[in-house]
Amino acid sequence: MFHAEIEATNHCNTRCLHCPHETMSRERGRMTWETFEIIVRKIRGHVRGERFSLSFSGMGEPLLHPLLPRFVAHVSAEAFTGFACNGAALTEPNVHALQAAGLDVIYLSFNGDEPELYERMMGGIKFDRVLGHLRRAVALARGTRLQINANVSVTRANRHRLTQVQRLLHDEGVTQITFSMCHSRGGNLRDREVIDTPPMPDDSGHCEVIKHTLFVDWRGRAHICDHDLHDEHLLGDLTTEPIETVLARRQQLIDDGLPFKMCHDCTDLLKGGFHLFQDDVGGRLPEWVYELFKDTGDPLSEATPALKWIYRLYEQHGRGDRFANKLLAIEKILQADLTRERTAHAALRAEVEQWKHEVAVLAETRRELEANRRQLAPLNADLAAIRSNPGWRALETVRRIGARLTRQSASAAAEPPSVEI
Repeated sequence: MFHAEIEATNHCNTRCLHCPHETMSRERGRMTWETFEIIVRKIRGHVRGERFSLSFSGMGEPLLHPLLPRFVAHVSAEAFTGFACNGAALTEPNVHALQAAGLDVIYLSFNGDEPELYERMMGGIKFDRVLGHLRRAVALARGTRLQINANVSVTRANRHRLTQVQRLLHDEGVTQITFSMCHSRGGNLRDREVIDTPPMPDDSGHCEVIKHTLFVDWRGRAHICDHDLHDEHLLGDLTTEPIETVLARRQQLIDDGLPFKMCHDCTDLLKGGFHLFQDDVGGRLPEWVYELFKDTGDPLSEATPALKWIYRLYEQHGRGDRFANKLLAIEKILQADLTRERTAHAALRAEVEQWKHEVAVLAETRRELEANRRQLAPLNADLAAIRSNPGWRALETVRRIGARLTRQSASAAAEPPSVEI
């Protein structure tokens, strides 16, 4: 599905600990209706009737834009729509307006379980105020198209409270919670008291963002990433250029590689796609981030006694990495077995589908024969009645005699005449 992130505005009403918004030098403003219409029209032309996805987040607070519900309503019949917000403006009238517009999801940034930590993380927004907004939004969204999800940015300030944050959100009715490691935002966030996520290897591959998300700022200009805070890496202007031209430039960058300092300095774990195991059988990356910091009495609570013992033996000799490698080797064996089982299952499923097809054909043939029998039933009844009539039997006798005489005459005519000498 084609996905674009359209920056409704890059104005913001707070200064979150995990966001470099204050370092941004590119022009600030709000997207006009005319610019939005142009962008959507070009996206529609590109997807040719296929459903697409739009996020209205960017580098600002979307709820500060008065036209946001109108933006959503303009595309909600043909697109999945959503945005991230800090919750300060998630008021009841705004929720009602977004519901009426057909919004699909709101990702609430919620980074603490008590006032002091929350307000430090969220730049001074009042904990009680946003918690009240969250409760009302969840209640209003219940049973409707709108979903209220949460995202927790994991920093050095709050990672010791992840279990408590998750418990609070669950208690408030939020079931979809994402834990994301705070990263350098393209090298723009450098405070070591906030972030210590190590960089990804340069050869890890291109960021999933540039591959799968077209970021368009409030002016209609496309960038390689929403963290291009200084207008250094533009792909083009969608208000004046075809979207195909912009996408072609993006693809050329992907093919050639991204030599930009912004990308080199980025510590976003999405930089490499980060598939931990084949087919994602080991779970999604946010689940691993939460597992790293969650409260637990026994870090090996899911292990057998023997596995706990062997792990501690490896750990005693400083060989925890080899223990992980051994598990990875086991995972590869299990993956091979799973692949064989899936192949066999696919073959069996294909055979079953063939049987179903043949049974359906036989059933259809039977229905046709039954329909023909019903159609012929009145004719057969009429024929039986005719045959039981004495007059019809006399006529049938005459017909047979006539047919015999005809054959005899034809035979006599075929014999050559006799000649006397």
